[in-house]
Amino acid sequence: MSDTQHVSAARALRRLFPGEGPLRNWVDGGWSDRHGEELESIDPTTGRPLLTVTVADEGEVDRAAASASAASRAWWRGDGQDRGRILRAVADAIRSRGADLGLADTLDVGRPIRDTRTRDVERAARLFEFWAGVTDRIRGANIPVQPGFANVTQYEPYGVVGAIAPWNYPLTNAATKVAPALATGNGVVLKPAEESPVSALLLASVASDAGLPSGLLNVVNGPGETTGDHVVRHEGIEKIAFTGSTTVGRAIASAAGALLKSVSLELGGKSPTMVFADADIPRAASAVALSGFNNQGQTCTAGTRVYVEGPVLDEFLDALRAQVARLRVGDPLDPETHVGPLVSAAQHARVQDYLALGDRQSAQRVELAPIRAHPDTGYFVAPTVFVHLDPGNRIDREEIFGPVVSLHAFDDEEEALTAANDTAYGLSASVWTQSLPRAHRLSRDLRAGLVWVNAVHALHPGSPYGGYKQSGVGLEMGLEAIPQLMKVKSVWTATEPWASPWGPPE
Repeated sequence: MSDTQHVSAARALRRLFPGEGPLRNWVDGGWSDRHGEELESIDPTTGRPLLTVTVADEGEVDRAAASASAASRAWWRGDGQDRGRILRAVADAIRSRGADLGLADTLDVGRPIRDTRTRDVERAARLFEFWAGVTDRIRGANIPVQPGFANVTQYEPYGVVGAIAPWNYPLTNAATKVAPALATGNGVVLKPAEESPVSALLLASVASDAGLPSGLLNVVNGPGETTGDHVVRHEGIEKIAFTGSTTVGRAIASAAGALLKSVSLELGGKSPTMVFADADIPRAASAVALSGFNNQGQTCTAGTRVYVEGPVLDEFLDALRAQVARLRVGDPLDPETHVGPLVSAAQHARVQDYLALGDRQSAQRVELAPIRAHPDTGYFVAPTVFVHLDPGNRIDREEIFGPVVSLHAFDDEEEALTAANDTAYGLSASVWTQSLPRAHRLSRDLRAGLVWVNAVHALHPGSPYGGYKQSGVGLEMGLEAIPQLMKVKSVWTATEPWASPWGPPE
């Protein structure tokens, strides 16, 4: 693909939005007429400007919160089956506009179009479909209490959820937050990452066309330090749902704590993969290639620390070389591309610093696939493995968010488990073995919210997603996420004439 084709694709993307100039925020069921500062989105394949968007100031966030609050009251008081029908229509609309939504994310963040127009669109649609099936099944309980009273519990929405989404999977991360919030009766103020504003705006328009009532979903763009902070601190937004770095998550948790707001955090990871000598080595190597290099390694659950039983280490590395040799690293608009560019110049520089650090701390660096497009202007990094890093190195300790994997040998199961758990994070882990007892032991003892046995990256909207330790607080997806988005009210009714414990009334 040439730069000219990228320019042409960017123009096609711009034509999906009304008017001229910067893209506007989506507030109260339509495009906002407010103007102000502008934010530039960069095409990471070429390093050139893609589109500009309007930054939402405090007044814009206030308007979005007010519209979400008003809309959520009518939304929750309506029939749950009507809510479900509308959410299913949104799912259908996402599929029908999949080509546009996929193009937006490929140009905005460099994720290969083979994934954005297929896997990402389908996952976003399935999230809305799953939550559409929940809308009329949210039930409280009848609790046995002392004679003379009936006691029931009722679930109620917070009212407005402030959803702050990251840039690595823009469409699916937005759907992960928006769909359950709407299903549980809330309105939403969605703040996308400043690197990836486009598909969130398009999603809001698509949902509106599908029949989502005005005001329920609002999209406000801008930096986290300003627009994001307005969302977190707004008194009309009672719930904050954030996905992003652990550092930013701590800051949001601190602010939410001072304001006594409910907050859920899906944060970083440094996930281990454990490969035992009895494993299917080619499949394990294929899994490591997918887990470590999919989306350029910009995945919270990426298996970037790989521990292989010593006798099969060389066999595994050879198998990994063979797997990655089949991957195409290049222009994400090319349907044959598996690995595109990193999201930004800043992220590219950060990963390059880690590569230089690895060269100083590793006995061996292996670049597994050549870059085939825009290596000079785009933010590309070749899939890389470091073998036998020094103990305590930063590459094993810190989340890089790039296509960088470390490979280590271990002698026995206890050594592997100790190494796998030796991290501040606890989002996911993967175990490769043919021994069922070993798989059960390690699944029990690994300190991670998700454990995959002889698989990686298996997800489903009905299965909970969340981490241990510094990987977050709370859950997304699955019915277990409902308490993150709703409050519980206890209602007492006297079934007999009520009598004060201080005696009868005079």
